[in-house]
Amino acid sequence: MSLKNLIIHSLEKEQHSREVNPIISEATIGLNDDAVINFCDNLIDSYKNDNKISNSKFKTESFFKEDYDAFYSEDLTFVESTTRMIQKMEYKLSSVTSAKGGKFAFILEERDGNSFFYVFLIRDVKGGQISYSQEQKKYILNSIEYADTNNLAMAVRVNKKVYSEEEQRNYLSFTYSGVKQHEVSGYFSDWVGADEMHKNSEYAADLKKAINQIGDILEGEFQGSVTEKLQGVLRYVESNNEDFLNLYSLSEYLYGEDNRNKLRTVLEDNNYAFTEKFQLIPSSRKQFRNISVKANNITLQFPRHLYDEEIVDVRGGIVSIKDETLANKILEDYSYHDNDDRE
Repeated sequence: MSLKNLIIHSLEKEQHSREVNPIISEATIGLNDDAVINFCDNLIDSYKNDNKISNSKFKTESFFKEDYDAFYSEDLTFVESTTRMIQKMEYKLSSVTSAKGGKFAFILEERDGNSFFYVFLIRDVKGGQISYSQEQKKYILNSIEYADTNNLAMAVRVNKKVYSEEEQRNYLSFTYSGVKQHEVSGYFSDWVGADEMHKNSEYAADLKKAINQIGDILEGEFQGSVTEKLQGVLRYVESNNEDFLNLYSLSEYLYGEDNRNKLRTVLEDNNYAFTEKFQLIPSSRKQFRNISVKANNITLQFPRHLYDEEIVDVRGGIVSIKDETLANKILEDYSYHDNDDRE
């Protein structure tokens, strides 16, 4: 991990009020102090470990995106771009009486050849961790060992590498500790200019992709084929009267307690759409069902997507399976038993 920039701005606002008092830092915070590094590391770790997360993309018209682009094109400095961003949040907050203000920590991190732009909204920080220096005209961090991440309300991260791809995937991700999911799609995501959060059907489709990517588990207590894991999703959901799927408990159900974050890791690493909890609606369930048939002493069981992708094809009363590995195994088994018969 390589921290490149940190700046903190503040918007003071009480709930049920339209009055917003901005406190703008005119300089970044130096990154040569252990307290500062610990502060940033704790915030970033809190993002990575937060159970409540959703992802999206920028809308075509996004003022936040304009300032973000201007920073990376070097038309604006980090201070200038974040100042413009917070000024737009000031306007947004003044129109939402139910919203409260807080301190906004902007962090730029470079890791594994990629750049990550974070914004953390922190409320009710105790113990004087963050204070404004009139002399330095900026927020500073006092000697602290860790950030009070219990007071982290919301955060957003922009994945620069994915954002720069021609075929743009989900480069925006939100965490929303301590608030309901729909609040993320309110003033905070409006400020960022995020497109609508994904539909349940999209979460289901990408969950299936992740399970396929994990592949067969060949040993251990939770061994099983991809086909069996997809069926396991249905068994898990059917045990829930409301048909809701919790990503983390599902991961434990399929892969064991030690793999609570397995599904999220695969989803996030591949920039698939995901969230902590969603409803597996009836139209999405068929993605996880297997086709299972038996006729003339032949039994076939396989995931539906193999039929959709024409790997298993049925035409003119003939079933064909386009899988070289399966074909070789059939021939090997036939040859093995044929040799047994000769002996």
